[in-house]
Amino acid sequence: MKKYVNIIVGLVFGVGFLVLAFYNVQFSDVIAGFKKFNPLYILPIVILTVIYFLIRAYRWGLIFKPHPVPSFKNLFSGIMIGVMVNNLIPAKIGEISRAFILGKKENTGISLTFGTIIVERIFDFLALFFCFFAVFVFSPAEREFLNNTSTAGKTAFASTLCGFILLIIMIVIFKVKTNIFIKVVENILGIFSKPFAAKINPWFNSFADGLKCLDSFSNSLKIFSTSVFQWVLMGFTTWIALISFNIHISVFSACFVMIIVVLGCVLPPSPGGIGPTQLFSVLVLKFYGVNGGEAMGYSIVQNFLSFAVGTILGIIYLFKESMNFTELIKFSEEKR
Repeated sequence: MKKYVNIIVGLVFGVGFLVLAFYNVQFSDVIAGFKKFNPLYILPIVILTVIYFLIRAYRWGLIFKPHPVPSFKNLFSGIMIGVMVNNLIPAKIGEISRAFILGKKENTGISLTFGTIIVERIFDFLALFFCFFAVFVFSPAEREFLNNTSTAGKTAFASTLCGFILLIIMIVIFKVKTNIFIKVVENILGIFSKPFAAKINPWFNSFADGLKCLDSFSNSLKIFSTSVFQWVLMGFTTWIALISFNIHISVFSACFVMIIVVLGCVLPPSPGGIGPTQLFSVLVLKFYGVNGGEAMGYSIVQNFLSFAVGTILGIIYLFKESMNFTELIKFSEEKR
């Protein structure tokens, strides 16, 4: 029953965001936007998307250190199957799925694998915030965007900066004083729900295992620089995709578009980011003078190509690994 509720909620979110995205956008403008698309750009976009996933697999291996590092083949397989699950099942359970896949193939242990995925996501956000602020430092257009935005927008920017700093502080405290940190959090949560506080402990232990990758400064630097590079690559891919629609903005601006869309897709449990991608693409591209129809056309094609690459590769690896899709989803739902 829980599985179907998650799926329905995800679909409702996706449809809801699509309705908001198409609000005040004329269908004729979307068709006109599609006509501007140059299909010669499909191949470079697909190649860059595959490279992006390869980089994610390489970084995942770095996060496993000093524990035994799984083979690159199995890391990439796990990444792609997880992406495929997230694309097809509107409940964001792909991360759990790839923990199951890798744990089964490499005998790494589900707990450790979960821990590395939690650390991976934290580095994703740290690197994304780093890119976010770098854009504002090096690009005057985005500073103008901040100056012209509403008070709510400026508050959101300040909150993001504070969140970025707080996240770093919390990670440092957790790393240095792990046991004390866990005990304090358990006591605080125990005030509201003791059973929930007890369930949190294994997750913290998994996270602590994952954070051992930070014991080496050089490895930590590699993980962070790789995380930044993957977002820069995605920003460059966004720039190429925009050019394919004859939308010409700077690479910095394309990175800004990518960052806003990625942040907009974090929470809504829609499959493959469908809905939030369209809404936030239309909203942010409006600042650059792109009409809703062109922005919608771009977002649909970019979303489709990314969706297709991730889903096709995921399905190929699922069959190659002789994995049962039903068993995979069942396990992921149980561990959710």
